[in-house]
Amino acid sequence: MPAFSRLIASLAKCRAGNILPLSALAIFAVAALIGGAVDISRGWRVQTRLQSACDAGVLAGRRAVTSNGLDDTARAQAENYFYANFDEARQGSSDTTFTATSADRGSTINAVATTALPPIMMQLFGFTGFELRSTCTASMEVGNSDIMMVLDTTGSMDFTLAGTTQTRIQALRTSMKNFYDTVAAAASGTNARIRYGFVPYSSTVNVGRLIYNKSPNYLVDSWTVQSRLAIRWANGSFRRWEYRPLTFDVSRYKTFAAVSTNTGTNGAAVSSTWAGCIEERSTVSEDAFTWSALNGFDPDGAHDLDIDAAPDGTNAMKWAPMWPEVAYIRTTTDWWGNVYMNSAIPSSTGQQAFSACPSAARLLGEMDRTAYFAYADALIPVGATYHDIGMVWGARLLSPDGIWSDNVLERPTNGGEVARHMIFMTDGEMSPSFSSQSAWGIEYHDRRVTDDGYTNDGSRHNSRFLALCEAVKAKGIRVWVIAFAASMTTELETCASTDSSFTAENASELEESFQSIAQQVGELRVVQ
Repeated sequence: MPAFSRLIASLAKCRAGNILPLSALAIFAVAALIGGAVDISRGWRVQTRLQSACDAGVLAGRRAVTSNGLDDTARAQAENYFYANFDEARQGSSDTTFTATSADRGSTINAVATTALPPIMMQLFGFTGFELRSTCTASMEVGNSDIMMVLDTTGSMDFTLAGTTQTRIQALRTSMKNFYDTVAAAASGTNARIRYGFVPYSSTVNVGRLIYNKSPNYLVDSWTVQSRLAIRWANGSFRRWEYRPLTFDVSRYKTFAAVSTNTGTNGAAVSSTWAGCIEERSTVSEDAFTWSALNGFDPDGAHDLDIDAAPDGTNAMKWAPMWPEVAYIRTTTDWWGNVYMNSAIPSSTGQQAFSACPSAARLLGEMDRTAYFAYADALIPVGATYHDIGMVWGARLLSPDGIWSDNVLERPTNGGEVARHMIFMTDGEMSPSFSSQSAWGIEYHDRRVTDDGYTNDGSRHNSRFLALCEAVKAKGIRVWVIAFAASMTTELETCASTDSSFTAENASELEESFQSIAQQVGELRVVQ
């Protein structure tokens, strides 16, 4: 060391010939600076890529979370996305790891990513490399959302799923409940308002209480029903039945009070109480309907398709209580005992019409877990498939411009905007029944939708359905469509908003469909 010091001192004093060793020292220092800059730049680039891949991984993992939390499937999805975004060979690193965890069953996913990056230049100076580490977190947060579930609860929903002992309605109940839990977890710890509304549908909808509570005057006081009249002898004893349309006073029946009619055995008085299902407002019989922002529904005059207009006092604009106990079809029997519908008025033969009334609809409102689960468990499968009656009533209860706009437009306490979603779930194609009582009466006899009671009945209802779908989407409502245990028809695909349709062949896929919607109703985001 003394010799080295004397050499440096000598070089410092010497004014001749010392430029070469000084240059050598300078080159060495510059090389160290350049090498350090190169390796630090590489380290920064790889660190940035590691962070981006970590973020992509937790987002993908959170998106894959179902009611099972961060299970092996979700964890594998997170890892796949991480490694797809971080290629060791291209980055020049090694010993890369990615570990995803969750302390709240997948509501929030945390991850740590590490990798080792060897130096290119600085190893000449004894530097062994960078140990890079990134942390990331993804969670789903939900804003204010109104969610209207329009649910096909027709008789086929009681069918057993292939290869299982579970019915379709049971699978629906489970998926609905897990949907609630997913959205509730996303909203936990926030001031977001989540409201649910429901329209179970089949041949009609059960909205009588909602209409009556809004205004009893929205319901007619008299209504003509395909029924039967007891013909009696002069002494008052029963003689025979005459099957024909009869006009009934429904002013008391529509109040949910018990009312007696002489339609029982041999004309005996029978008591009945309204269950809440309805027949629709007046309409026009046309092959095709369309909707446009400029002209609305075309042709006009179909008050049954009007989403927003309140009754104006005329019977044409009012709804009627469906009265199953007095509804009868007219029939005829051939030589071989086959029974057919009979259009003759009156007819001496007939039978009680089949009638189905689904579970009661529900206005938008905040629901706790107990109330929501109880509603799901109470759904009953019965009746034929009329998609148009489900769509129009889902729209009426979700429209910001309609009869229930006071409920729809109720401002959340946080003052934020509200996203509106309609989830339309069905297990089949449009399948109207011309011999059953429906929202359009007994179609073979009443002929409100078709001219002869049956020709092109399905296509006419589909045309109405599609026109309604366009009107709903124009209100800024996102329409989600799930075809469960059935194919996705052109009509259902067309009805859905962009990228909002799902085909679910079994209970597992139904669950995935509901979870996918729940995750998109929520806002998936990187927190850290």
